[in-house]
Amino acid sequence: MTTSTLCDVPSSRPVREFKRHDNKRRSLGPVDLLTALVSAGGLTLSTLYQAQMSTSTFAASDFKTLYASAWCFARGLDAYSIANLQRVFTQNGVVQPAVWYGHAPVYPWTTLAVLAPLTALPMIPAAYVAILLTGVLLSCAVAALMYYGAKYFELELVWRIIIAVLCVSGPLLGFAMNMGNVSAAAFALCVLTFVTRESVSGRRGRVLAWIPGVALAMAVLLKPHLAVWCGLGMLLLPELAARAVVIRVAALTTAFVAFTAGVLAVFGKLGVQTLSYISMLSAENSAGASMSASSREALPAVSQVVSLQSILGFWIGSPVARDVLTCVLLLVAGLFMARWTRLVDSQRGALLAVGAWCSLGMLATYHRAHDASLLILLLPWIVARTRRTPLAWQAWAAVALYGAMSISADFPSVVRRLSTLPADSVLSFVLLRQAGLAELLLLLILLFSLRQEGSKHRGGIREPEYAGKIRQAA
Repeated sequence: MTTSTLCDVPSSRPVREFKRHDNKRRSLGPVDLLTALVSAGGLTLSTLYQAQMSTSTFAASDFKTLYASAWCFARGLDAYSIANLQRVFTQNGVVQPAVWYGHAPVYPWTTLAVLAPLTALPMIPAAYVAILLTGVLLSCAVAALMYYGAKYFELELVWRIIIAVLCVSGPLLGFAMNMGNVSAAAFALCVLTFVTRESVSGRRGRVLAWIPGVALAMAVLLKPHLAVWCGLGMLLLPELAARAVVIRVAALTTAFVAFTAGVLAVFGKLGVQTLSYISMLSAENSAGASMSASSREALPAVSQVVSLQSILGFWIGSPVARDVLTCVLLLVAGLFMARWTRLVDSQRGALLAVGAWCSLGMLATYHRAHDASLLILLLPWIVARTRRTPLAWQAWAAVALYGAMSISADFPSVVRRLSTLPADSVLSFVLLRQAGLAELLLLLILLFSLRQEGSKHRGGIREPEYAGKIRQAA
């Protein structure tokens, strides 16, 4: 039994094959499934238990703003008007943010269209339903990572339980759940897509083959600038199965966007919603706004912007110079990553490659640190690496850097310290860009590990018969 399928490569290059494991079929037992359910269920219930939806400006704050925007969208109102959003909060008897700075609706109208059915419920019940649905997806994602660890990394039960515990114990995912941010659901859908991507090569029916594509398409529609990087990493893998999934995702998202745009056009709202979204996005990226790359706003690490533009923007005031340097650095990194991804020939390498692309995405597009919960995808590699080589520095460094994106000194103490520092001091830079710097270093660790993993598997040859099976599976 092979563990993955690869695309054909030019005849001048050796045909590569993912390393095979034993033929023993590996599946999750009752203890695995119970562990996944309890871990994700515990996180979900604790989120719901402590949430004061009506009176707290923090509990599900991201979802409540998104709900208000989707409610206006579903009823033909300007979905990006703060005045309209305030009326929705008032109608539902929910306390509004003290200030709307940093709470503006910046999701495209495709996301609002996906969430529109939830607006049939009042805001508070809709928030509970959204968190419960996210919890269900998280349970499936945790189980999927445990299954992946068992099948491809040969992890015993105790190590799979460790994966489940680590999945839900990180502050980033907990923060995203408490905020009601859709990044938690998008992360779960991306994990399910990656783990189940090979179902397209099985003979289990046409419907089953679309499941990973539907999952990633939903993630792209919910949070496009997060999920698209998972899709790009899968597209560049030398697997027909992964590429087939991405093709299905492109077809599904294109169809949904075209249908939604058509409905908006029929009702004469396409131009209004699009222009209003662009205007809101422009305002939020302007100097002094919360999404500005040059912002010096003091935030807890878990809420900091992690983009490369933000890191460079601390030192470079010119938007043109900052944008050009950002594009050059990202392009160079992307070219190296694309080459190394196409040379992947093991499941370990595939996981590292997709994780590295997700990490690059954090730097390439606008993200807050809690979006990095997507990198939980790498847990099977981290646990397996630690089990096999307890002193392996890459795995421990990755865990430490992931933690650095969410854990910092007492925030009031940090604010007081910043008030005494020169604005352009190195320490100010570290404190204000802690999460971004940790993300950058984590990407370098993943690239080193990916390169190292590739060097272990050079020269693998694939039989012609295997190539024939790949073509049939496609």
